[in-house]
Amino acid sequence: MSSMRILQVAHDHPDWTQAGTEILAHDLARALDDRPGVSAKYLAASTSLQDAEAEPGSLRAHGQDLVLQTGAYDRFSMTRLDGSAWIAALGQVVDRVRPDVVHLHGLDRIGAEVLPVLRRLAPRARIVLTLHDYQLICPNEGLLLTTTENARCRGARPDRCRRCFPEQTAARHALRRAHLIALVETVDVFVAPSAFLADRFVDWGIPASRIRLVPNAVALTRAERDDGGRSRRNRFGFFGNVSRHKGALVLLLAASLLKDAGADVRVSLHGGLGWADAEFRSAFAARLAAAEPLAQHMGAYDRAEVMSLMRGVDWVVVPSVWWENAPLVIHEARAAGRPVICSGIGGMAELVEDGVTGLHTPAGDAAALAETMQLAAMDPARWDRMVRALEPASHAAFVDAHLDLYRSLRDRVAA
Repeated sequence: MSSMRILQVAHDHPDWTQAGTEILAHDLARALDDRPGVSAKYLAASTSLQDAEAEPGSLRAHGQDLVLQTGAYDRFSMTRLDGSAWIAALGQVVDRVRPDVVHLHGLDRIGAEVLPVLRRLAPRARIVLTLHDYQLICPNEGLLLTTTENARCRGARPDRCRRCFPEQTAARHALRRAHLIALVETVDVFVAPSAFLADRFVDWGIPASRIRLVPNAVALTRAERDDGGRSRRNRFGFFGNVSRHKGALVLLLAASLLKDAGADVRVSLHGGLGWADAEFRSAFAARLAAAEPLAQHMGAYDRAEVMSLMRGVDWVVVPSVWWENAPLVIHEARAAGRPVICSGIGGMAELVEDGVTGLHTPAGDAAALAETMQLAAMDPARWDRMVRALEPASHAAFVDAHLDLYRSLRDRVAA
């Protein structure tokens, strides 16, 4: 088998932002580079938050990886506003890597125009784009949540989008969609980690034939099974960025309801508040105070700690109120041997089989979540059954699936 050169591109580096996309893309690049006959390089788009002195468009090394500095960026149009120096820097990367495949994990920060630029710089390279969220569809941070009621939205329509962004005309919303669809025509194959997300993009305008479903996996060694034996399974943990759309306020309200009911449970929230706004920070502090000491905020953690932290709880709670695609926290919980209580929507509902590998609750319903947690704590036999049913996805198979995809694209070009 001839050698394969792959460039993996993501909108940040896990050393600076330990979110699912960065972790998954970086782990994939490392695993690919370890395969015989494969060379993989990771390129992160960075901002002034990581290096205030770096010039927009500049390129630098970060360990084994490369970092492309970005500047001003228009989230609505997904367009870079920091000049054209980045094109020359990207050309340096292409000249160094000489990729057979460029695999982008989203287009945030690096900008949607990177697609035609890559096609010009590397005309024979195949372009793969993993759709980790709904940035292309939704200008509200790719969340498919309305900015007014914080309600879930199933897709972009000019009149519907204008309710969230009234400063933009309906025509500009329609133009945004048309422009982005034209740019992504450059992509050879789209990867979707969940069927729910794939359906949203088919509705938006990408043909189903151009989307490959490749479920996520984490590069973690599976923990030994818990022997059980405890009379209660009453420790609940939240892991990840503490934010409104991740359901942190819903979980704290559920915890305060359990506290008022005298429930014998413990809730720990692991994760930082990142760039949360003042309004959310104030609401979080108030909800936390109402739920203490039953609930505790443990703060940010390093990814190297996640398995031991998860083993310190009985249940991992994923109470997100948006259409999560394929959250890595659920895969991490599986590797740690911990069943998940999650909102029964989006990709979460695909990953967690209700009553078998975890439990579903209605998204945003704190009372229902509190009731589910109380019942879960009182039924250790069900917890034991769920732990036995957990089967983490194979990261090696995940890497194999990507290599098979890359090779099929390269062979198509050769033919």
